[in-house]
Amino acid sequence: MRSQAMFFQRRAGEALADPQLQKNFTGLRDKFVGMRARAVNAYERDFDELRDAGQAIRDRVLDNLDVWLELFEEKATQRGATVLWAKDGREICEQVVAIAQQHGAKKVIKSKSMLSEEAQLNVALTAAGIEPVETDLGEYILQLSGNEPPSHILAPAAHKNLDEVADLFAEKHGKPRKTEIPALTREAREALREHFLSADMGLSGGNFLIAETGSVALVTNEGNGRMVTTLPKVHVVITGIEKIVPTLEDFATLMRLLPRSATGQDISNYVSVCTGTKGADDSDGPEHTYFILVDNGRAGLVGSEFQPMLRCIRCGACMNHCPVYQSIGGHAYGWVYPGPMGSVLTSLYTGLENSLDLPHAATLCNQCGVVCPVRIPLPELLRKLREKQTERGLRPWSERLALSMWAWIAQRPGLYALATKIGVRYLNWLAGGADRIEVLGLAPGWTAGRDFPAPQGRTFKELYKQGQEKKT
Repeated sequence: MRSQAMFFQRRAGEALADPQLQKNFTGLRDKFVGMRARAVNAYERDFDELRDAGQAIRDRVLDNLDVWLELFEEKATQRGATVLWAKDGREICEQVVAIAQQHGAKKVIKSKSMLSEEAQLNVALTAAGIEPVETDLGEYILQLSGNEPPSHILAPAAHKNLDEVADLFAEKHGKPRKTEIPALTREAREALREHFLSADMGLSGGNFLIAETGSVALVTNEGNGRMVTTLPKVHVVITGIEKIVPTLEDFATLMRLLPRSATGQDISNYVSVCTGTKGADDSDGPEHTYFILVDNGRAGLVGSEFQPMLRCIRCGACMNHCPVYQSIGGHAYGWVYPGPMGSVLTSLYTGLENSLDLPHAATLCNQCGVVCPVRIPLPELLRKLREKQTERGLRPWSERLALSMWAWIAQRPGLYALATKIGVRYLNWLAGGADRIEVLGLAPGWTAGRDFPAPQGRTFKELYKQGQEKKT
């Protein structure tokens, strides 16, 4: 799965050439961007101050991550939960399978968990003779469709339209084809209800871990999360070590940021704070609760120049506003996390050598940085990854040579001015009087999929000189 990130250019080309996919993502872009803008504008206080507060909470945790994790383990254990630690995806799979076997579980119902995607947990459960059932509607659609990977962290099946889902349900459920969204969701609900009632174990991710109470907080717009965490006798939480927050008050602050940035809501439909196991006076809840706290590359970022990436609260705003993601969707990125945050995380977690194109899968327009609720400097992190690729010789020699020549010339103003004049003349010659260049001579790859705009007028230095002469 990880190696698929190396095929970004091919996958991006296929996505751009798919008219239906382009249509599907156009609607998604307009929906998410518009909803966030309305929610932010309607916020009664200063949203930038709220972002500052969110960043401060996340930085406070990351600066003393070990302390907060130890406190969480202490409090969760006091509430009857078992806290386990996993180094990577293999250990996640081993521990989940062992828990299922210990409790005789044959069916596991799942709420959405991106870490289970990182670990390819469904494959491991199936191999062990345990049936995994996705209960998030988007993830359920993808499972029916042949275990497709998600294309968006909030809307996993965003690449599919209504007709495709209608055809899929008719085929898999064996019922008359429906084309109304309420009818399709009811059909899914009816199919999943049997699994909710018969499952031996529930598995969820966690939006946040709350250190002072040893709790996990789940934020969803579907009721499946509560079914997964309360009906089975065993509840397993799989989440990254960076998801910790110190207090319930901190969680409340971040909850003012997360839904507004993600789906344009003041509050999500369901916010659950799960603590410990079922008590004597409780009407529902698990008899056994396990937390699997996962590293999988996260600890290596603490204290590094990439630590700000661990602030991420997985709202998806960066990808919703990214012109690259808006054009190609999520599958082109080749791993679990797409968009700007995915370009950084995939490169850091799977290795730069396995994701050569992802640091370059951005225009550095800073739309992602502007909308990030916890102020992650995504363009700056992407630029640093590009620098590291060049330092390690992972980019083509021709590219590295061109950049070195550019840097050398740029430090010599006279030579730079001369090179600019020659370059403009050359580009105008290629254009042949037109306003577009169809084939960019020395770099034909730039025009393989689009035309290059021809230079208009004179260079900046020429215009600046003319302005100075007018002043005198």
